[in-house]
Amino acid sequence: MKTTLKKLVKDINRENAPPGGWSSQDRLRDKPEAGKVYALTGGRGSRCIANGNTWAESEVKDSPAAAGRTRGSRNS
Repeated sequence: MKTTLKKLVKDINRENAPPGGWSSQDRLRDKPEAGKVYALTGGRGSRCIANGNTWAESEVKDSPAAAGRTRGSRNS
């Protein structure tokens, strides 16, 4: 039996729905914004998407000059 992705998503949502059903308040509000940089992965305890943080919490706010540097690199 072949199952489409759309049907599979509907089945999973139906099986995991809260007792009163889904509402507009359950809709995802936290989304990435164009032009911003986010940390997708990082070390233990760092603010990144992979560690379960929101997009807002994972926004990289360091200066752009520091973004391309690696440990031990120096400006000459």
